[in-house]
Amino acid sequence: MGRGMATVILTLVVAVLIASLLAVDGYQIAQLRVMATGRNRVTTTKTVTIHPGKGQGTSGGIEAVYDDVKNSVVLVTTLTKETVLTLYGPATMWSRAEGSGFFVKYSGETYVATNYHVVSGADLIAITLLNGTGFKARVVGSDPYSDLAILGFNCSVKPKPLSIRSSRTLRIGETVIAVGNPFGLKGTLTVGVVSQIGRSISESTVTGYPIADLIQTSAPINPGNSGGPLLDAYGRVVGITTAIVAGAQGVGFAVPSDTLVRELPYLVRNGSYGLHPWIGISGMDVDYFTAKGLGLPVTYGILVASVIPGSPAAEAGLRGSRGKMNVHGRIVPAGGDVIIGVDGITVTGIDGLLSYLEENVKPGDTIYLKVIRSGRMLEVPLKVASRPPAG
Repeated sequence: MGRGMATVILTLVVAVLIASLLAVDGYQIAQLRVMATGRNRVTTTKTVTIHPGKGQGTSGGIEAVYDDVKNSVVLVTTLTKETVLTLYGPATMWSRAEGSGFFVKYSGETYVATNYHVVSGADLIAITLLNGTGFKARVVGSDPYSDLAILGFNCSVKPKPLSIRSSRTLRIGETVIAVGNPFGLKGTLTVGVVSQIGRSISESTVTGYPIADLIQTSAPINPGNSGGPLLDAYGRVVGITTAIVAGAQGVGFAVPSDTLVRELPYLVRNGSYGLHPWIGISGMDVDYFTAKGLGLPVTYGILVASVIPGSPAAEAGLRGSRGKMNVHGRIVPAGGDVIIGVDGITVTGIDGLLSYLEENVKPGDTIYLKVIRSGRMLEVPLKVASRPPAG
């Protein structure tokens, strides 16, 4: 067989394999519920059927995906009133901001999902379709910890909600599509890949806590994209675009769709979500030089810098640092516990612990931390509490 023929056959085999991989992704997502049962966690699977709209669930190329979702993505415009003092006395000023959102369906009703930071503090909110038709909207529920908000609205047209795919099934390198309104440019599409999962960022000063378990993507995201959908190649929502790293290129973040699915019932029914797990520590990641400087037996984990009095960590007896050490010009906490595992899973850093807690643990659950303390390995049981209210 000639080299040219072998190349053709190999190309065809790869193409068939890729087509098969894309075809098996079906129309169902599995929501995993993890329950604490002593030292182990039993995972049960609840299958939620997704009913895709026209084109959703069948990849026909990026053009087809855009044609199918473009009328499900909205421009979110907010007006915030502020009273300022002038030479002539108090005056009312209005500030205007824009973001993105998209239609989702829950319990037979359609809502708009967006970011908390897009609508936070707004006095007036409007949503506008790609064709220019606009409607008044209101906040139904919000969660600053996950940067999520759900909007209600009354509209004279029938909105088309997007289908949702479980973000747990995402793979690094998978193609994703962001649709939104950067700089007010309605209906803008950008394409990238899933760069990493399980990231955390300290985007907001409102909560004092990082936003956990985010998707990192190379899809270009700009001001105004916030709240728009991050889609897979089938046009299904896998995330909600939320933030970028200032000055960087190709480093954007999205709230995973599993977070939206988990919180949506609470945000609609209660207006808030109060099930974020909390253990009550601050710390920093271990790296090679830090580990060698502190004489640790591993080069990963979390240095516990401080333990909040009265927190679950304090009740469990976790120990914060007793001082600081200069390790090659870097000041690090020293003398405290080092967390290297949770429930039998290795913890390489803060991102990993936060993502595990957010995905798998609820207030009232007991977790088991693997800790290095004064050179000894310990297992520390800890009963998780609910995170204190934001603000």
